[in-house]
Amino acid sequence: MDNTSPLCVNHAVTTDQKKNFYDNLIATGTIEVEIGFGDGDYLISRARTYPERTFFGIEHKPSLIAGVSKKAASLNVDNIRFFQSCAKDAFNDLFTSCSISRVYALFPDPWPKRKHIKYRLFSSSYLRLLNNRLVPEGEALIVTDSSDYGRWIVKQTPDTGFEVECSMVPPQFNTRFERKWIVQGYHDFFQILLKKRDHIET
Repeated sequence: MDNTSPLCVNHAVTTDQKKNFYDNLIATGTIEVEIGFGDGDYLISRARTYPERTFFGIEHKPSLIAGVSKKAASLNVDNIRFFQSCAKDAFNDLFTSCSISRVYALFPDPWPKRKHIKYRLFSSSYLRLLNNRLVPEGEALIVTDSSDYGRWIVKQTPDTGFEVECSMVPPQFNTRFERKWIVQGYHDFFQILLKKRDHIET
């Protein structure tokens, strides 16, 4: 395997192989995970800023993974690993308890229609899983253009072991969706910072 190239793990890989893949990386130290990295600009920026850390990008679409992987390789960024999966499966299958330092989801799909709410990420059960995977005092950062979705997430947080901080923040992440909303006249976004206070067993 060429260790200078970002690695993609997908659904075709067995659970044991995923665990072995993760076990080989855990010794590297701090791990950060981006859920739904889109065009990968923020993920690559973080990886370049912190070359001593290992970054995981979770994305369902293989075309996005292929594009961002090539972009990272062209910039000689070799500390990103890609995982083709939905976020829930990735956190169930790949990561173990108290293994991740930081998780972020920038502009996840808000599924605004009432009949689609069941598809929203960051339900109470998912937040409990997320808590379990974070190290003590680990953090999850969620930023959305939908204040309705943001308020819904906050309502999911009781009994998930998190201290919750909410704020409106200016554009600062330079993602494709952030740039889209700026063009449409958005000047601030709903940010939720979850800090692990108590450990949740799952």
